[in-house]
Amino acid sequence: MNDLTVSTISVGLGIVGLTMVTGLFWGWAFSALPGLRRVDDHTYVTSMQSINRAILNPVFLAAFVGTALVLAVAATITFVAGDTRRAWWITAAAVTYTIGVFGVTVAGNVPLNDALDAFDPAGADEAAFAAAREAYEGPWNRLHAIRSALGVLAVLFAATAALTPAEA
Repeated sequence: MNDLTVSTISVGLGIVGLTMVTGLFWGWAFSALPGLRRVDDHTYVTSMQSINRAILNPVFLAAFVGTALVLAVAATITFVAGDTRRAWWITAAAVTYTIGVFGVTVAGNVPLNDALDAFDPAGADEAAFAAAREAYEGPWNRLHAIRSALGVLAVLFAATAALTPAEA
């Protein structure tokens, strides 16, 4: 297998990971979040606590972390193969995903998730649920919108890499 073939395969794997993670975030933004906006504070807080615990599973984590790694490898291999036009596009995808999706999630969404998880619903009154939701929902949704939009941008960069003719 030559370097260009390995480059093409690695770019393809990066696109698969990008579309899986970005699709999850994008779908969540336009299905679950509108539904959660309609529920009471108790239901919102306990639902998000449950969802945040459930997503910490090997399948999601492999795709989420693995995508950053695969994109970095794809960019490196593509540069090594001498395919600089495609390499710059896949590098743009890797940087956008790593900072804009992975980084925003780890630095922004996860600390909010951890803070919400620390809230103990047992014995909490309506005001406590309202305060927990108030501290979480707006900031989390803004960060989610940012990472979702940047995920789409990363997909576009990676697709451009895949569609750019290889340099031999």
